Amino acid sequence: MLNHRLINTPKKPKKFVQTAVEFLNRHAKNKKVFCALSGGIDSSAAYLLLKEAKINTIPVFIDHGLMRIINGIEEREYIQKLFPDVRVIDIRNEFLPRIFGEADAENKRKLFKAAYSDVISKIIREESCDLLADGTILPDIEESFGVKITDLKETMSLEEEKELMEEHFEGFVKSQHNVEIEYDVDATIQPVASLTKHEVRKILEYFNMPQDLIYRKAFPGPALSARIIGPVTKENLAFEKKVHDLIESSVEKYYQETYGKIMVINKDGEQEPFQVFAAISEDVLNKKVTGLVDGKRTYEKPLCEKGEWDFSKLIKKASELEGYTRILYELETNKEGKYDVIIRSINSKDARTATITKLPLDLLKELSQKLLTFPQTKNIYFDVTPKPPATIEYV
Repeated sequence: MLNHRLINTPKKPKKFVQTAVEFLNRHAKNKKVFCALSGGIDSSAAYLLLKEAKINTIPVFIDHGLMRIINGIEEREYIQKLFPDVRVIDIRNEFLPRIFGEADAENKRKLFKAAYSDVISKIIREESCDLLADGTILPDIEESFGVKITDLKETMSLEEEKELMEEHFEGFVKSQHNVEIEYDVDATIQPVASLTKHEVRKILEYFNMPQDLIYRKAFPGPALSARIIGPVTKENLAFEKKVHDLIESSVEKYYQETYGKIMVINKDGEQEPFQVFAAISEDVLNKKVTGLVDGKRTYEKPLCEKGEWDFSKLIKKASELEGYTRILYELETNKEGKYDVIIRSINSKDARTATITKLPLDLLKELSQKLLTFPQTKNIYFDVTPKPPATIEYV
């Protein structure tokens, strides 16, 4: 199997789209293409480019049960409104029992990788698809391969890629559910492989997509399992969906009211907030969470800070952290609750590095009070750790 990636592209949207259409016609003209649509901006951009190139495409959304709720709306409903021709494949009954009880971070990623692969392979066979298109972007590739995208060729075999990954294993950060998988197709095709998130948003603007899609927050391949520290259960998944929606929608509302849009480009050129979400855990201070040291993932316990709120001091301490992977600032405690809730809000240009969003303390306190209306809420923390030394997510 081959992998076709659009590399070394012009960055201005109009010229990029022209180049992408030429790329798609070069590799996909007169072929049937399966396109994995996740509801996020990357796969949406890939699908829009396929439509622009008039490629025969089957768009598919896989509902495994761990997608987020945004403003009370399930992700599958959102994408059906956005792209009415999308085919929704519901695998919740088969997939959730596999992941319930799984605590290991990398194993969670592998379970998702296998689930996506199984569904995609089934539809490819049934529809006799020639190619598979997805929304793999620049950080996905560089974190999986451990090399710059310019070290790849536009077309590579899976064998060549495995060899390259083995040669540069020291640069590996994490596996991706859409990298290094073999399907029964002639090739995969990745039209947005050379783009960062910010550049993808520019493409969506070019296609006049709605603002709530353009500024949609990045969402990890392992979905909400990346934001449940420890084993995933039916109970904690239901709780995570509620608190995640509360935090993401509340912060977006604050930005909309303050700046007129749910994401801004700050003075450092970062998307602010690039991601904002709630993670949960039982007794998080005694759990190992992911960090990033010298480009490699590590797992250590977080450090808790209490008392005076001094944002600059906390960020400085977190940036120089040793022996721990994160600093969690304690906002509220509730002895009666069960789950610790971590508020995470970061700014970034491309997800390879990230700074902490300086949310007002009054807003954090307001969010804490809302979280405490859920009886399952125990301690509430704000993660003040940049990337590095922390990762953005918790797996």
